[in-house]
This record gives sequence, C-alpha cells and structure tokens, in this order.
Amino acid sequence: MQKQTNKYLKISSATLLAMTMGLTGCQTVKSLTGGKKSTVVASAEKPASAYYSSALKNIDDRNFNAAIESLKSIRDFYPRSQYAPKALLDIMYVHYTKKDYVEAATAAEEFIILYPADPQVDYAYYVRGLAHMQSTTKKFNLVKPNPAKRDTAAYRLGFKNLLEFVSMYPNSKYAPDAAQHMTYIYNTLAEQELQVARWYIKRKAYLAAAKRANSTFQYFPRSESVPEAIATLAYSNDKLGLTDLANQYKTLLQINYPEWLDSNGDVKLNNTKASLINRLTFGKLGRASEINNTHYNGRYNGQTRTQLIQNAAQLRLPANAN
Repeated sequence: MQKQTNKYLKISSATLLAMTMGLTGCQTVKSLTGGKKSTVVASAEKPASAYYSSALKNIDDRNFNAAIESLKSIRDFYPRSQYAPKALLDIMYVHYTKKDYVEAATAAEEFIILYPADPQVDYAYYVRGLAHMQSTTKKFNLVKPNPAKRDTAAYRLGFKNLLEFVSMYPNSKYAPDAAQHMTYIYNTLAEQELQVARWYIKRKAYLAAAKRANSTFQYFPRSESVPEAIATLAYSNDKLGLTDLANQYKTLLQINYPEWLDSNGDVKLNNTKASLINRLTFGKLGRASEINNTHYNGRYNGQTRTQLIQNAAQLRLPANAN
C-alpha cells in the first residue's frame, strides 16, 4: 500500500513539474562543470502587459535591444496571450527599423504561418516584401564597374512577396505603398539592363548592347526605360550597318518619343535620365498599431489608389535574373 502511494506521489510531482514548465518556459543550458546539457526552469518576472508596456517605452526611446528582449519574453512566457501576436508585429517592426532586414523578414514569415486569420496579417505580408527588398539596397549598386554582375535575387524575391500581397489584399492600407515599391523594383531592374547596354556602347560592342536593349524592351514593356531602349536599338543597329532595322526604331521614336532624336533624325543617347536609385526616397515604416491613415505613406504619381494597385499587380519580371 505504501509503495502504491509513493508511486502516485511521484506521478503527481512529475505532472506538476511539466505543468509548471508549460507555464513558465524552460531553457537548456550547459553545466559549468561537466559540459553536459541540463534543463533549467525559467519563470516570467512580470505579467505580459508589463512586458509589453516596457517594450513600447523602449521602442519610443529607441532602445531597440531592450525592446526586443521584452517582446521575446512575451513570446516565450505568454505564447497564447493577446499580447503574443502584437509582440511579433513589433519584433518585425523593430528589426526593420534597425535595418536587420533578414530578421524582420523571418519574423514576418512566422506571423503569416502562426496567425493567418489575424486582422493585421496584411502588415506581415507587407513587411516581408519590404524587408527582402531592402536587404539588397546596400549591395545593389548601379555604378558597379560591370553592371552585368549585380545580384538582383533579393530584389526579385521582394517583388514576388509584394505581388502576392497586393493580389491577396488589394484593399489593405499598405497596398498603395507596396505598389509603389513594386514599380520601383520593376523600373530599377529595367534600368540595370540599360546600364549594361550603356556599358557595351562605351566599348563599341554594339551587338551586345542591342541584345540588352531588346531585353529591356521585351521584358520590361511598362518601365520608364522603354524610350532609351528603343533609342539604343536604333543607335546600335545603325552602327552595325542594319539601316532598315535602325530606321524602324527611329520611326518608333519619332512617333512616340521625338525628344530622343535631333533635328537631323539622329539618335541622342545622351538624353539619359537620372538613376532611379537616386530619385526615389522611401518613407519610414510605421508600427502596425499606429497606422490609421488609409493612404499609408503612399507616394502617388497622379494615379488614383485603385489604378496604382491594379497597374502594379499587372507587372511581371522575366524568369531569368539577367
């Protein structure tokens, strides 16, 4: 009888320990002596609301590391509380603000998986696309010696994410801004093709220049680079002795973009516009809970909100990076 009682006492103790770990969380750490791993029970020091208040104060004070620590405590100790999804939204915001774009994208992806029906899941889709795009901005240099070797993978992933977002949530408050970023990526990649063509023109590699210009004309037909692409095709084919083909492109210029021809009908390739990288400045990302403006930070070009989003949703990038 005594043995049976002890048995039940052991089971109850084990059950109580498991329940306690479920409520307080646990960490696996290395022993200071033997080097073996052991489980240590970690308990919350304060309620979820207190952690969240502390995080918000640290965000306001731009003490981002401390903010992330408080937000992660909510995720660890109170994963089913009302503050858990809010904490993850703020984690992605803080990482993005710190320019830790990979971490921001990872947090956004986690939110999309864990809270697909949350009213603010559109914010996660939006941040994921921006974070992937911005992770390239530092490396995407339009003045590299050989523009053909630029890495565009992250830009293309950002575009794919934003296209998915505007297709799923065209009425989101973030959709106009996402559409502007998509258009920017599209025009920037088209500009890259032309940068390669210019690089070849300077080296009198006219056949290679014509191929790049044709790629711009064919794969980025809605871009701002189309006029220069046609002008480059006319110029390159003229240099190659393909007069009839060159004249066809000159006719296109005369009808649609006469400013690319001089008074003698010759192509003016020095009419190049300033780089898109230098002409567009992005606004700051806001916290999800602070954004109430229907036209959130959108930068419009005279288009209505619906037109802007619909036009962006029709953009497509070519399958191959270069």
